[in-house]
Amino acid sequence: MALLAKKRIRKNRRRGAFSSRTKLHQERSPRGMARKIIYLMIFSGALFSAFSLINQKITEVQYVTEINRVSLDDLEAVSSRIYNQGFLQINLSHAKQEIEAINWVKSASIERRWPDRVNIFIEEENIIGRWNNQSIINSKGNLFNLNQQTLPSGLIEFYGPNGQQDIVFKKYLVFSQELAARGILIERMTLDFKGSWSITIRPGISIRFGKDNVSERFERFLMIWDESLLDNLAVIEYIDLRYTEGFSIKKRK
Repeated sequence: MALLAKKRIRKNRRRGAFSSRTKLHQERSPRGMARKIIYLMIFSGALFSAFSLINQKITEVQYVTEINRVSLDDLEAVSSRIYNQGFLQINLSHAKQEIEAINWVKSASIERRWPDRVNIFIEEENIIGRWNNQSIINSKGNLFNLNQQTLPSGLIEFYGPNGQQDIVFKKYLVFSQELAARGILIERMTLDFKGSWSITIRPGISIRFGKDNVSERFERFLMIWDESLLDNLAVIEYIDLRYTEGFSIKKRK
């Protein structure tokens, strides 16, 4: 009986092996391959139809925020490259870089709105002040010519040799950060032709640093401001820090 059972097991194993080989042969048959190709074609067609439905051509580019200083012609040039692109194929990162390279654009963000619209949000640079009473300087330190009638009030006055606006503006950024923390506002920033620095703060107090060790003298000003100047603003005309040590104050008459 044991011998007979072993033979039956071996026979069953042979039948299983034969059955597996038969299924594998069927899967490799031309009919099985054709069925797979048909399924693949159906799936590809459905995928293409869905992509075509979503990927509509862009027919509208809308600037959502109000534009005051950015050139509309420059924006239109960017818009023209977006029109008729597919909804899914627009390179938003590239379009954002193009817009942010335009004068007076501080930052930009772009969003798709299906089926065929793109919304663009722009934050414009601010006008910081006047440069030599001839040009406008923005919050990037760039110079522009604008209609004087459109300028806001309270602009900072920057003065310096022609071509030195970058140096003056960078110094302004350093000074204004420290001064703003103390509630001090700069009215005027000056670099004269001899290389001497001075600022005017509200209410009309002139601070003279000279041309040497300007950073050290500026720190000295902050120290004396914190210690004794705040309570005497109304009587001060100017503060002179052009000394190796110490300072002098002239009172108003």
